[in-house]
Amino acid sequence: MAGTEGEFERVGVREKWRSESFDFTPWLAEHLDLLGNEIGMKLELEQMEKAVGPMSLDILAKEVDTGDKVAIENQLEWTDTHHLGQLMTYSGGCDVRVAIWVATGFSYEYAAALDWLNRMTRDGVRFYGVKVEVVRKAEESEPEPRFRKVVYPGGWDRDATLPLNQTPPHVQKHKEFFQLLVNKLRWMDFAANPVQCWDFRDKMFRSRVNQLSGYVARLSGKTVWVFLHIRTREIELTNTIYDELLAQRDEIELNIGPDLEWRWQRGDKQYFSSISVMRKGTIGDPPEKLEEIREWMLDTLPKFKEVFDPSMAEILRRGASSE
Repeated sequence: MAGTEGEFERVGVREKWRSESFDFTPWLAEHLDLLGNEIGMKLELEQMEKAVGPMSLDILAKEVDTGDKVAIENQLEWTDTHHLGQLMTYSGGCDVRVAIWVATGFSYEYAAALDWLNRMTRDGVRFYGVKVEVVRKAEESEPEPRFRKVVYPGGWDRDATLPLNQTPPHVQKHKEFFQLLVNKLRWMDFAANPVQCWDFRDKMFRSRVNQLSGYVARLSGKTVWVFLHIRTREIELTNTIYDELLAQRDEIELNIGPDLEWRWQRGDKQYFSSISVMRKGTIGDPPEKLEEIREWMLDTLPKFKEVFDPSMAEILRRGASSE
């Protein structure tokens, strides 16, 4: 239960939509009238998962009265930089006149960014930030969705925006989860202070063999990851390390855990490769489940380090001696 508001109870959005891509996006595509009513538009679906290069826009719609194209980027989380970038990329790629960002909450800096775009872009291009909530009128009733306009051409609703420098709830939950993990790993003398590999959803513990590489714990969406992030200053060397580790795959998986769900990804022309194991889990799980996930990470991370550090050291030593 997320909170109470008058005669309504606000509930977690994932009580209605478990998956953002498989549940919420299709639902939103069928209920564009609800979104349109909140921002004063009549919206009509053009296409779901509209390809924009190698990526895809959640929903491409049309404003019926004007024929203008509308980009809709949605997330069942608070706003973040990643989705802001996606909104801009998709809007440009589809040459839209209206861009709508649907999220469960808007932090001050992202609401301010949309407001700035409305003030600085050419006439006729409009940006909206719309908050999606789920409420229940009575304990036995079905949860009902509702939208709240936060940012719009001409202004934004600061009362519906998280104040500046205040941490969004989902970010705070990740911080608390990882702080307990880091404290236990320090007690185990696993590694020095961790860094972020991607964002607040992960922590990376640098390898003592190669400081650009490291062992990462990540809790993102509905998946929990532990992986070796392989990176050097040269793409060719990064790929060489990956290839030589791949040649030892059977032995590596046997030593760490043959029953784990493995994923090996070669970066090719990218600057990193990865070797990972995964399991199901989400930051919204109950405390006892989160503790189980943390214990899994505490068991798996040292195994990764014990197996991969010596192998990478040998690969790098051979490479240095052959120069």
